[in-house]
Amino acid sequence: MITYEPEIAAAPLPPATTARLIAMQRREIFSLFAEVRALAWIGAMLVAGGVGVLVSHHIDEIGPLTIAIVLAAAAAGCYAWAWLRRNRVSLVDDSILLLGGMLVSADAGWIESQWHTFGARTLLFLAIFHAIGAYCYNSRTLLSLSIGALAGWFGIDRKIEILFSDNVELAIRAFICATVVALWREADRRIRPKTTFTPVFEHTALTLAFFGGMILAVNRDTTTVGMLITLVLAAASAAYAFRVNVEPFLLYAALFATLAVDSWLWHLFEGDMTICSLLTLVSTIAAVAGLMAAHRRFRSRTA
Repeated sequence: MITYEPEIAAAPLPPATTARLIAMQRREIFSLFAEVRALAWIGAMLVAGGVGVLVSHHIDEIGPLTIAIVLAAAAAGCYAWAWLRRNRVSLVDDSILLLGGMLVSADAGWIESQWHTFGARTLLFLAIFHAIGAYCYNSRTLLSLSIGALAGWFGIDRKIEILFSDNVELAIRAFICATVVALWREADRRIRPKTTFTPVFEHTALTLAFFGGMILAVNRDTTTVGMLITLVLAAASAAYAFRVNVEPFLLYAALFATLAVDSWLWHLFEGDMTICSLLTLVSTIAAVAGLMAAHRRFRSRTA
């Protein structure tokens, strides 16, 4: 096994730093960041799911108004906890803040389902509320909730079935929402040069744009236009991946470009399953080979 322990020991470093680096080389200490982050996120999801089950099973006993008040109080408690610990935020604190945001969303949905107060504007209210919370707490998790609510207000569902919808109007709404998120990202970068929100905006805006292209690609009347739009987006995504050294954009490009081309081919050779299946296999192999080549180039370039 390759080790840099002799070089570390010989380097002019403080004793504490030397000891820590040597311990890392020997694997005596290691990071559990990813595991703790996953457990904290799962814990927040389980608590939110448990609240939903509790409400559904005891709605008649508790009463709608009491449920709304309890959810609001629980959310306020989560926000208060996160605010008191805002100067020493940990993964657990961030998950508690996420739980508070989800409870707010659940409470707003519950109020709307019981009293029909604001209709679709409830999602716009949630988008604004979570956006304010994201900036107050500098939280990317709350920002993701805000963008999700904004997409819902535009009528964009987060289910995977959206990719196979043939609703052209839905595609247009996806493009509009992507544009709004992109403009929001640009404004955030200009106003807050040290922002940490940029990756959230970029991934979300690109995904929404790809969804719009795919919706057009699966529609018989717009399949060619959808494929071309998706290919342009894929080329831009791949180029941007090398520009900012973020490899997931390469995966987006390969995945959505392959799906768009396959959809176009299936419409072109509709009725001939043999040719369609063969072309799908060829396009998949080509996409995997291209992605592997791009991955090697990406790694060599970043190294």
